Amino acid sequence: MTQAEERETMELDVLFIGAGPANLCAAYRLMRGIEAHNEKAQAEGKPAIEPPTVLVIDKASKIGNHNLSGAVVDPVAFKELFPELPVEEYPFITPVAGDKTFNLISATGKVQLPAFLLPPAMHNGSNFYIASISELTRFLAKKCEEVGVEVYTEFAAVDFIRDGGKIAGVKIGDKGLDKEGNPSENFAAGMDLLAKITVLGEGTFGYLSQQLISEFNLDAGANTQNWSLGLKEVIEIPVGRVKKGEVIHTFGYPLDMSTYGGSFVYAIEDNVVAMGIVFGLDYVNPRLNSHELLLQLKKHPLIASIIEGGKVVEYGAKTLPEGGWWAIPQLSVDGAVLVGDSAGILNAQRLKGIHLAMKSGMLAADRMVQAFANNDFSAKALDYRADLDACWAGKELHLARNVRQGFHHGLIPGMILTGLHMFTGGAIPGGRATMPPDHASLKHAAGYGEWTPQATDVNLNLDILTDVYKSGSIHNEHQASHCKIVDPEKC
Repeated sequence: MTQAEERETMELDVLFIGAGPANLCAAYRLMRGIEAHNEKAQAEGKPAIEPPTVLVIDKASKIGNHNLSGAVVDPVAFKELFPELPVEEYPFITPVAGDKTFNLISATGKVQLPAFLLPPAMHNGSNFYIASISELTRFLAKKCEEVGVEVYTEFAAVDFIRDGGKIAGVKIGDKGLDKEGNPSENFAAGMDLLAKITVLGEGTFGYLSQQLISEFNLDAGANTQNWSLGLKEVIEIPVGRVKKGEVIHTFGYPLDMSTYGGSFVYAIEDNVVAMGIVFGLDYVNPRLNSHELLLQLKKHPLIASIIEGGKVVEYGAKTLPEGGWWAIPQLSVDGAVLVGDSAGILNAQRLKGIHLAMKSGMLAADRMVQAFANNDFSAKALDYRADLDACWAGKELHLARNVRQGFHHGLIPGMILTGLHMFTGGAIPGGRATMPPDHASLKHAAGYGEWTPQATDVNLNLDILTDVYKSGSIHNEHQASHCKIVDPEKC
């Protein structure tokens, strides 16, 4: 029997790839939307929608395992999705209890910026909340299961199933392959999941999402998507350094004037903080070392005064789509739709994307309800871009449409452009700012000195291998590599 013949098939109505905030909100909203549609249809004597078979899959071993504690969340989407719940029942840790921004002008110096100098979009008041994204996704997954959604873990989608020019589902990856990709004694063939609608909420730079965008040329007419890389640690610290709910943001050191980015410290508890650094991948220095940047940041007096004597308990890293409004691709094809980070829906100016990801999922779900009512799963039927543009999420993204591009030219030009945005509502001469692909910014290494390694220790200033261990990444050393070189000529 061949591997292909061993594959089982499951037929579904809707398949969600990725159990992040966007997809989980979409799945929940879909089920509640069909319920509301059917109640109205019954009252009006019209046909009801047959309750759909809905499945959310995620490659992690448990929901939330590929997320990390510590984010500041705007609760606006939660209030829309769960209007019946008091805010105390939302999966948040604590309201923001103080918001400070510093310019780290050197390895030892700092200047605190008064609030009036910051754009309103960058203020974090007591109406925002610090949350663990892991706990947030577990909360949403439970809500989905309560309304009849199935949620499966350890299911990694590796390719689309196509029916002519439309997407008809995905193939789940085989398990038990050796380093050469051949079946081992533990081999188990993956499944073929067939669906009328496949929703891609894989997160940033999703494997299938990027394949879909490329195959269907969905980014035609859009700006090039640009990215940042974020590194985050959760650190246990002595009590008395911070107050639970305190939020600190910085810019400047250890980044140079040409590199976009900054750092953050969020007090999850009186003795636990989430801290990290985010920087644009359009940096020019080819010798830039992300882990060394994190170590340098932790030794700045402002940060050291908070975390000194502490112990790292978690670590994680991820990319962020920061192209913004102009870089959002076409959101649907026949049989499939993009949501959340997979669609590039994030506000770099506010340093927030969770509420936008949730809203994108909700808008996609509303379109799906109508798709089932009309038995039409075409790209046009699933496209929620007009709905996004018309709602608060689209207006928020539109206001910040040209901010990130200004920082491509350096910190000072970016700050000037951000200031202009406060008065023009995002309008600039020419109307639309662009950026080249991130990799095009790199200069030759000959012009830059070698990086001086920072001293490490066993508790706080960890080496990169220990940090990766703290991320909880576990894999079989003899399995096939998940990294594929698409074009060996370029790598």
